Amino acid sequence: MSDATRSIKDALADALNRSEEKGDLVIATSVINNITEPMAEAVKALYAGIFTTQELAALSNLVFQTVSDTKFYDWEMPTLVGFTREEMQNLGVKLRELASL
Repeated sequence: MSDATRSIKDALADALNRSEEKGDLVIATSVINNITEPMAEAVKALYAGIFTTQELAALSNLVFQTVSDTKFYDWEMPTLVGFTREEMQNLGVKLRELASL
């Protein structure tokens, strides 16, 4: 299981547990994984069609290429794109993680 899938499942489990603690629902199983697994797959399936794995990889490569070129990603770029160099690198990492789902 990829880290991204695990993160989705953990987030779903946390949300379900919080809802149960508030009394909004009752979880009638001792293994919450049986609930979060199909939900995580449904979330992944919903977002899978937006970009192909190759497109996500290409976007990630583009981000890393641009931030590595100081002539291109100069002092003005954070104002133009809204992200600092470090924030863009983090975006590239996120894109790469999505591509590995």
